[in-house]
Amino acid sequence: MHFAEHIVFIILILVLIFATITDLRERLIYDRFVLVGLGAVLAVRFFFREEPWWDYLLTGLGVTFALATVAVVTGGKAIGGGDIKVFGLIGLALGFEKFLLVFILSHLLAAFFILARKLLRRERINGQTGIPFAPYILAGVILSYGLVGWN
Repeated sequence: MHFAEHIVFIILILVLIFATITDLRERLIYDRFVLVGLGAVLAVRFFFREEPWWDYLLTGLGVTFALATVAVVTGGKAIGGGDIKVFGLIGLALGFEKFLLVFILSHLLAAFFILARKLLRRERINGQTGIPFAPYILAGVILSYGLVGWN
């Protein structure tokens, strides 16, 4: 992995640490976190990229549009606006393949946590139960960095 890829992952991890803190405390992900991450990622990607620039751009825009569509169709119950912006940032930062790994890992981690919570605490969890998702996105980014960062 090129040195710039390590920088991009570090930027994402730092942004997601702050997003996780506010998501856990307030159930909000502030735009300023995403904007700072966007500026930093764009600065790195302007000079260094493993894929063509349009792969990053199309992934970021495509992810944002697809998840926003899901939010509109479900009335905002499936995914929140902050999570959409964070996933858009990750798509723009990593490109399609690495984004897909983060997306799948974060959803699997959340599913395992919800299942464990349901089984261990015998909580009533249904489709209306909301959870702060930024911690799982952070964990997905860290795991994917571990998986692709050492190749």
